[in-house]
Amino acid sequence: MKSRFRAIFTSILLIAPPNFADRLKTLTNSVINDRLSNLELIDEIDITIVTIAIGAYWHQDLQEVRSRILGLQSHSNADIQELVLAYAIALACRGEMKPQSFTNQVCHDFNKRRSLSRDLKSQQKCLEQLQLTQKFVNQGASAIAAHSDNGLSDSIASSLYYFLSTPHSWHLITERAQRHPQSNNPNDLQITLQSGAIAAAFLGELGYIANQNQEILTKGAIKGDQLWAEWSGVFDVKLDN
Repeated sequence: MKSRFRAIFTSILLIAPPNFADRLKTLTNSVINDRLSNLELIDEIDITIVTIAIGAYWHQDLQEVRSRILGLQSHSNADIQELVLAYAIALACRGEMKPQSFTNQVCHDFNKRRSLSRDLKSQQKCLEQLQLTQKFVNQGASAIAAHSDNGLSDSIASSLYYFLSTPHSWHLITERAQRHPQSNNPNDLQITLQSGAIAAAFLGELGYIANQNQEILTKGAIKGDQLWAEWSGVFDVKLDN
């Protein structure tokens, strides 16, 4: 589990804007301390990071994951897409992520619940996008084809497309996501962060990281260790690093 947490937070810091470590600390600590209602979320990236941390920290209990994402919806722009992301992270951390059946599993589970989104239309659209994601993955569709007219438009659907079509390589997943064909899409960074975090949780490692700032790799490992220490109840890692 420690290796999965390390991989998740290293992935975030490698993809996020420079000097994001302090903000990551603030967001993660709000999840650990269960004080999300007091946190000012600046943008969609903040919501994405909090969602990833919720999925990781509460991975043992999907009901707790669901409860906290629904709570996040009450005071932010979070919606069902964040719940799908948190489920993906949680199942990957549990070692229960099965790429070939994940979208069907989520759609089957979420179709039985009618209050996971701000409105039923948003929930239906998200589930339709997930089914479309699986269709494109099964067809071996290129990123351009998958994002053409009437293709994938939700950020979580795109993130899952990159992960599910090449789940064996964090490098390939994030490289493809960074070349997302909708170049003017403001969600490009969010898509890469999400797909990278899911892959990191699933693989438990990032593989060889060449020519990267060692300070970033160290901070990612420290933050992962801190989350693991709090989750496991082993308090031998300083939380003020």
